[in-house]
Amino acid sequence: MNPTAIFFVQACLVVGVPLVLWRGLRMGGIVPLVVMQIAGGIVLGPSVLGAFWPDSWHALFGAQKLAALSGLQWLAVVLFAFLSGLHVGGPEAKGLRRIALWAAPGCVALPFVLGVGAGYVLAVWRPALPGEAATTWQFAIAVGVSMAVTALPVLGAILREMKLTDTTAGRLALACSAFSDAAIWIVLSCILASTGQAAAQPLQLVIGGAIYLAVLFAVVRPLLARWLPVMRGHDARLAAVVVLIFASACTSELIGLHYILGGFLAGVALPRQLAADIGRQLEPTTVVVLMPFFFLMTGLRTDLNTAGIDALIVFALTTVVAVVGKMAGTALPARWAGLGRRDAWAAGALAQTKGLMEVVVLAILLENRLISTPAFSGLLLMALATTILAKPFTLAALRMRED
Repeated sequence: MNPTAIFFVQACLVVGVPLVLWRGLRMGGIVPLVVMQIAGGIVLGPSVLGAFWPDSWHALFGAQKLAALSGLQWLAVVLFAFLSGLHVGGPEAKGLRRIALWAAPGCVALPFVLGVGAGYVLAVWRPALPGEAATTWQFAIAVGVSMAVTALPVLGAILREMKLTDTTAGRLALACSAFSDAAIWIVLSCILASTGQAAAQPLQLVIGGAIYLAVLFAVVRPLLARWLPVMRGHDARLAAVVVLIFASACTSELIGLHYILGGFLAGVALPRQLAADIGRQLEPTTVVVLMPFFFLMTGLRTDLNTAGIDALIVFALTTVVAVVGKMAGTALPARWAGLGRRDAWAAGALAQTKGLMEVVVLAILLENRLISTPAFSGLLLMALATTILAKPFTLAALRMRED
């Protein structure tokens, strides 16, 4: 087959396999489609397809056949980061601000601290787990960041399926997730800056970042608030926003802050009155069509057949840390702020949803050699496990007796 035909075969498999798995295994009532998209990326990688049909796999997904997919995965991730930024400062916590001010920091801080501790233990116990470019503490912080993730789009899908969007627990979980997204992108960008070329030029990074933020929020945001509402046609408005996303990502990458932070900050800078409309236009295509290409590239890095005992150790330890950290870090501060037991623990169960946000974070950490391939495989399995557990744990919490 010629390269064009191969690309469209890849596209059919990337988008179609998760849907077939989701429908064929009757998983719709258990997990959202995105979980099967992540699993589909693993199925299409060396762990399953490459193991059973190596010749066909190399013909379709060999290194020389993937050039066309690189741009698609960058596009998917920057648009996903933008969609995450749209939720920052939104109305999800209306009526819950006092409780959210307690719960949201705990939702990030406790799993992060526990994760740093677990990462340090793993690095000392299994020295092969840190990436080539990571010190022991950089690896520990990378694991801590992985523990603190909550995937807002997947959480939204679970809330819609469970009809919890307008409940106290659902709105609090969304507020915690938005706070988590903002904290994760910022911390992740700082880690990347400390390991890349920008680490040798910290003053340039700080000055460039300060100018970039000042222009984005003091100049660009007021102009957007003035021009976008009066722009004729939804298509023209969407095109203008997409140019903003790409320009912000490019600027952030050139400064040394990583293009993902640029996409995220573009979402934060967009006027709130337009966020819902733009999100409705971009989210289906990004999550359903583009993100599976990113999951494929992630799955190609995951070979569970050769992961070994290190990956299983990482999976077991980090799954326990992630579940305990997220549930306790969200529920206990919410309880101290006066929220009922049932809603507090339900919000904690929902907040452990990691989904595609975790996969994005792990892929960035692996790409920048902060974690090794076995650590990546174990953390990826943890992301799947915690996302799958979110729904049954939430149902169990909702069956609790109220105070």
